[in-house]
Parts: sequence; C-alpha cells; structure tokens
Amino acid sequence: MTPLPALRRPAASLMEPQRAVGGAIALREKRYPPLRIAIAVQALIEGGANASALLAGTGLDPQALDDPDVLVSSLQLLTVANNAVRQGCGSDAGLRVGLRYHPSCYGMLGYAVLCSVSLRQAFDTSKRYIRLGNSMLDIDWTEGPRSAVWTVPSFDELHLPDLSPGLYGFIRDMSLASLLTVFKDVMGSWCTPLRVAFTGPPPPHLEALASAFACPLEFGQPSNEMHYPLAWLDRAPQLANAITAAQVSRACARMVEEFKWQSGLTRRVYHELTSTPGQFPDIEAVAATLCMTSRTLRRKLEAEGTSYSELLDGVRHALAVDYLGTSMLGAADVAAALGFSDTASFRRAFKRWTGASPADFKARPKAGAVAASQRRRRSAAQG
Repeated sequence: MTPLPALRRPAASLMEPQRAVGGAIALREKRYPPLRIAIAVQALIEGGANASALLAGTGLDPQALDDPDVLVSSLQLLTVANNAVRQGCGSDAGLRVGLRYHPSCYGMLGYAVLCSVSLRQAFDTSKRYIRLGNSMLDIDWTEGPRSAVWTVPSFDELHLPDLSPGLYGFIRDMSLASLLTVFKDVMGSWCTPLRVAFTGPPPPHLEALASAFACPLEFGQPSNEMHYPLAWLDRAPQLANAITAAQVSRACARMVEEFKWQSGLTRRVYHELTSTPGQFPDIEAVAATLCMTSRTLRRKLEAEGTSYSELLDGVRHALAVDYLGTSMLGAADVAAALGFSDTASFRRAFKRWTGASPADFKARPKAGAVAASQRRRRSAAQG
C-alpha cells in the first residue's frame, strides 16, 4: 500500500479528520428514546408533511415512535430533518420543532435542569451533560462581560452528512428554539433573551422568529448567539431544589459514563483505523488486535449500528477532505495515500461523500477562512 505523503501542518489540524469521524460514530449510536423524533414528526405532520416520507431512511415506523423500549440515534433525527427540508416543509420547520422541545423531551437531563438552584446551574448542567440529549452539535455557553451567551456552531464548523444550507437552517433554528423553550420552562415565561444573532441573512420566516424569541434579532453576524442578562444567572428556577438537583446530576453523570462503555468497541475500531493514517488494517487484523474473531467483531459492530466498512469509509472521507483542503496534494496523490486502487475510484467515492469532484472541492473558497478574515478586518477597523 502506498505510504501516506508527509504533510507539513500543525498537529491540531491532524485531529480534524479524527473529530469528524468520531462525530459520525456518535451520530450513529442508538442511545436515546424516540420522543424527540416523535415530537418532530408530529409537528411537521401538522404542517402538512407525510409521516412515511419523514421517516424514510431512518429504519423507523410510526409505531416505533411510541415504544419506550426503542432506542434511536441522532443520525435518525438528522435524517428526519433532512427529509423535512427535501419535502419543502417550510423554512420555519426547525423553529416549529424546537419550540416543542420541553425539558421532559430530554429525560434525566431535562429534570436536572428543571430543579437546578439557579439559572447559572441550569446553564452549566445543560452544557455538562448535553450529550444525553444531543450528539449533533457542540452547543456552549459563556459568561461574557455584559451577558451570558449560548453559541450554536456555524455552517462551516459542522461536520454532518448531507449538510445543505436548508438542513443547517433547520438544525440551527431547532437548537436555538429548544434552548429558548427549555429555559422559559425552567424560569418562567418572562425569561426571554436580550437578543439573538444569526450568521446568515434574514430568512423567509423572519416574522415567526421575531414572534418566538420576542427580542431584537441580528443577522449577518460572526456567530449564532443567544444572549441573556448576567443579572439573571443567580435567579432561582421555579422548581429549584438543591437535594434533588444533586441526585439527578449524579444520575446524569452515571449515564454519560455508561455511554462511553456502550460505544467502546466502535471507538476502539475507529482508533485502530486512525492510529496510522494511510495504513488501514483489514478487519481480520483489527479483530486480532482486539482479541476476537472477525465474525465476532462484525456482529458487535452491527449491534452498535455500524460496520467495519462504514468506519473505514468515514475515515477515508475525513482524511480526503483534510488533505485536499489543507495541502497541495492532487487527487492522484490522495487516492494513493488512502489506499484506492486508482484515481477514478477515489473520484467516485469523493463525489459520493461530498457531492463535488476533488478538483471542484479544492477550488472552493474556504468560507470559514473568509469569515475569519472579515472579522479580523472589522476588529481592526473598530480598534
């Protein structure tokens, strides 16, 4: 197999494909009850969507959404969102779904947030255990000099399959609206943001956004942010209870630890595939390293909702994007580095992964770099 070409770049950049593939693995992990998908489907059906079309490609049927013993993945929720966009459910579809996501949709995490002793603790609990309710986005909050700020990743910061501007708008609106809904339930209907910032232009459903958030909206901003007054952070929620909060928080911590063990084999295989980029062991070699037969490995990966071929495909995808985006390597070099039999096979795979040819992808302007440059120019001008 052709060895991986040496690439001169910071060590941090070498971690990008690993984060992308690790995120893809987390997306597939079936560890959530189907409530959020059920609520999303119901909200979209009321807007005129077809249930079967919304669930296409998820492996779920309407009956499964009412089964408390069924576990679903974030990828299945993402598929429903993508189906909604493709069906033309409206630019406000994500907003409508997010406004229905109350704390009870998030199980133990939701109850931990509800009984927090302060809004600050509710924010911290949401951030600390966010993987109990969502593995799609790294949503974060910070305490700034003038406000408490929740941040939702921009389009360029996400590594999600089939991510289009329409799907991104759905996810962004759903995330911001669910935060709004949860903290209004925690604190009271008075708990509306100071302002909400969006990276893109005003959408067609601007009026619906303004009605939902009931605060100034700003567009074309460097990041998606929802701001709350600092003075509110020490206010007590309506159902605050220190003892219950501590008990439920410990339960959340145990669940997070269980998630680590449940996804352990998938991540160990992923580690074997990424430990030496460009030199990918076959399934027999990986199985031997993990002290099991390849048949057992296949069976256990299937139980976790994935396979050796899917993981290898994901690793190649992430590395191909990294090499083409950060180096001078051409398609032939990357194809050889990733173990493809010929350049044509690599081109077909890359088209399947990204919807673009390697040449077109390499020629694209790097939107994130452009945005960063614009922010630096604005900062310099203001300084």
